[in-house]
Formats: sequence, C-alpha cells, structure tokens
Amino acid sequence: MTIEEAIADISQRVQAASAAAVLRITRVSEEEASIRAYAPAGDEAAIKAATLDYTIQLLTSDGLDVQVLVYDVATSLPPEE
Repeated sequence: MTIEEAIADISQRVQAASAAAVLRITRVSEEEASIRAYAPAGDEAAIKAATLDYTIQLLTSDGLDVQVLVYDVATSLPPEE
C-alpha cells in the first residue's frame, strides 16, 4: 500500500464516522503523513474508534505512519488550504 492509498482509506473512515469533519492532510514523506480532523466534539470518539486500530496495522504491516489528530471544530478552526 502507498501513503496516498492509506490517506484515502483513512479519510473515508473519518468521513464515515463524522460527516461534518473537515480534513487537513500533511504529507511528510513517502511513509509518513498526518491527518487533522476538525469535527464536532461529540464525534471524536467515533473518529478514534474508526481509525486507531487501522493506523496501527498500517504501521506494523506496511511501515506507514499516518497520524490522525482530532480537534474540536468549535474551538479550533481548520486552517485555510
């Protein structure tokens, strides 16, 4: 799996857990990226549940480090793209 495929898959998981989430993605290298999800506070647990095990699996099986960081959109507005 490539980092782009991993980002796409995780992004879909986040959107399924919180349709209101706004995502900002930073690619660090071919093996590392971060996805910042700005979502309602009530969606944080669902986003973490949908992504935590999968991101650990990507790290251990594919060597891909994709971090998912969740922010409360009411207190932390997403930066402009």
